[in-house]
Amino acid sequence: MRDGCVFEGTPRQIAQAMKAIAFDVESLSLCKYIDWVARSTLEFEGIELHVQGATENEKAAALVREMMANGLAALE
Repeated sequence: MRDGCVFEGTPRQIAQAMKAIAFDVESLSLCKYIDWVARSTLEFEGIELHVQGATENEKAAALVREMMANGLAALE
């Protein structure tokens, strides 16, 4: 990620790891956290992330895909 954090695993595991180190999001479900990331990214970075999905796995996959497509994350 741009902040230097490195995450491994499935998209869901990556989203869970991101949530685990985020400030003040403990009460959010994983889906709500992903929505929060998308809103925050638009607000602070001006980048719209399309994170639609019916399940946690689908939303997490969309988050990782969108972050990579917009230069917010990369494969190592």
